[in-house]
Amino acid sequence: MKKKLLSKIITVLIFICSFKSLYAQNEQKSGILRYNGFQGGMMLHAGYLSGSPAEMPGGSEIPFSYKASGITKGIGGAARVRFGEYWRVGTEGYVSTLSLNKDLSEGSYVSSAWGGVLTDFYLERNRWSFFIGTTLGVGARKNLLIFEGSMSDWKAEENAYFHKNTFFAIDPFLGVEFAITDVIHLVFRVDCLLQIDNKKLSDLVGPRAYIGFMFCR
Repeated sequence: MKKKLLSKIITVLIFICSFKSLYAQNEQKSGILRYNGFQGGMMLHAGYLSGSPAEMPGGSEIPFSYKASGITKGIGGAARVRFGEYWRVGTEGYVSTLSLNKDLSEGSYVSSAWGGVLTDFYLERNRWSFFIGTTLGVGARKNLLIFEGSMSDWKAEENAYFHKNTFFAIDPFLGVEFAITDVIHLVFRVDCLLQIDNKKLSDLVGPRAYIGFMFCR
């Protein structure tokens, strides 16, 4: 009788311990995915790009060979949802333009616009937050190369090329945020946009540095 009672008690204890363990695991998982706020805002950026705007310059389809380089500038914004203590998911989009007036005729440029879904991991230390992540999305690039001509007249430009292409965007980034207040954060970030078109990586690449404000709630 005592053995049967002891066996039942042990069975009940094992069941209770298993239930508590399962409950603790579910509670921990829900903590990781727990909604922890929202932030969004705008950022300005500048960077340095170098490489060839054309995919295969100097060939039969593209009868010129030109290497571009210079400062690219632009604007954009991002919005993120925070989950738990370390993970954020959101979306962002930017436009970045590299003027080529130094080497080519006035009005020449390479402009890229892209956007997509981002995810990053962040670590908070007092007023500072450090983050690293990646954005995956799509974009479009416009190339206007004017080798001879002028924007001040209405004459047809014979030696000019315009090309537009779409690309798959992979944009790794890292940065830091400083909480000016609980609502307003100052953001610094650097990235390197990788443009993949027809399974080839564009060789017009370089780093960009961002600064802006995020509004949190």
